[in-house]
Amino acid sequence: MTPEKPEILAIHKQKLEEFLTGLELWEPLLRGELTCVVCGTTITIDNIGFIIPSGENIVFCCSSPECIYRIRKLQEGEPEDES
Repeated sequence: MTPEKPEILAIHKQKLEEFLTGLELWEPLLRGELTCVVCGTTITIDNIGFIIPSGENIVFCCSSPECIYRIRKLQEGEPEDES
């Protein structure tokens, strides 16, 4: 039996404003109020790596390779390296 693969959705940069406006997050993004859930860096249009639903909230991950690696590990349910 093959394990079920997670659904992956993507938003093209041209539709990002429309998508975030619908979530009431476009203005906070422009004001610099959104931060990376991993490292705390301010999220900008140019550094969005992931937009992730988390319960009732939406969290962001910046495009830093280290943050993307860490968030992917957490999504897969794997413990983070202690190094």
